[in-house]
Amino acid sequence: MASELSSGLDDSLEQALKEAPSGKWRFAENFLFAAYDPEPGIGLWTHLGTWPDDFGLWEDQLLCSLPGDEGVLTSFSYHRTAPDERPAGSNLVYRCVEPFRRWKVTFDGVAVRSSYDEMRAGLLPDGPKERLSIELDIECVTPAWDPAAAGHSAAAAMSEQSWASQHYQQSLRATGRVRLEDRTVEFNGSGTRDHSRGQRGHATEHFGGHTMIGAAFPSGRAFGLMRMWDPTGRLNLDVGYVVEDGVLRPAEVVEAPKLGGLRLRDEKLSIVLRTPQGEHELHGTTAATTVATALPGLGMAFGASTQGDLTVFAQTFARWEWDGETAYGLTERSDRRANLDQAP
Repeated sequence: MASELSSGLDDSLEQALKEAPSGKWRFAENFLFAAYDPEPGIGLWTHLGTWPDDFGLWEDQLLCSLPGDEGVLTSFSYHRTAPDERPAGSNLVYRCVEPFRRWKVTFDGVAVRSSYDEMRAGLLPDGPKERLSIELDIECVTPAWDPAAAGHSAAAAMSEQSWASQHYQQSLRATGRVRLEDRTVEFNGSGTRDHSRGQRGHATEHFGGHTMIGAAFPSGRAFGLMRMWDPTGRLNLDVGYVVEDGVLRPAEVVEAPKLGGLRLRDEKLSIVLRTPQGEHELHGTTAATTVATALPGLGMAFGASTQGDLTVFAQTFARWEWDGETAYGLTERSDRRANLDQAP
């Protein structure tokens, strides 16, 4: 059974697996919900996934970017989640209310506060804990985009990826509240969700970096793109889409920004996408950036490691302009540390 926004994907894909397929070393399942509200200046990047070497162990990760110089709140935790309660960790829970349409996201736990300068200068140490709770109602506002099944020639390219063999994503609206240590903030933001399955961490030496960007506009127009490359810089996945009049169409990625440095905000970005209907130019400005590093073997750490040529990830929210319309969306990029401009 498939719903209207599923793009033909079966509703059962919205449920977490109860066990990993047999014979798949380091098979993992991962969910992401990320949203930004420019009014309070708060961005939420939340991730739930199974530990690749133990499918029953769930890891939840949270990055909460705060306005101005208030810094960022981070949290990692692990939980052996019962099959009927997945996807969930010890603090972070995702609940599917209606496949491809509505979800609930909750976080109830503690987080560590760090400055943005600390995050860009090295891996973040542990520190004093602050209470943090989040309650969000998620509305999916675009059709699901599966790069390997939406008219792209990406099926073979997905087989080259070291992070998943199946992936789909949607733009979203998120409403609810964020309870910080000193105040409660009403949240009304926009962003991206995704769901991926496949082997993860089995071939990290083949991953060089990536760009994943998407946003939905008030008129209903939307766009998204994914670029992945190996350590030599060769693109092994390069796909995009636009949504107009409720129809999702594959798009050629003509221009997309790579991660050049770890600038906190006000970085200028440009995108050009091409469809049979013509070229679409979008111009963006980053609003908030948080940083993580892929560690040797398995696992991520918050902050930008200065040790070795590791892959650094920037989870950024940006303001996009498209033919006079404005929207905020997730702009996630990564690259090897050696390729980055080290200036703040």
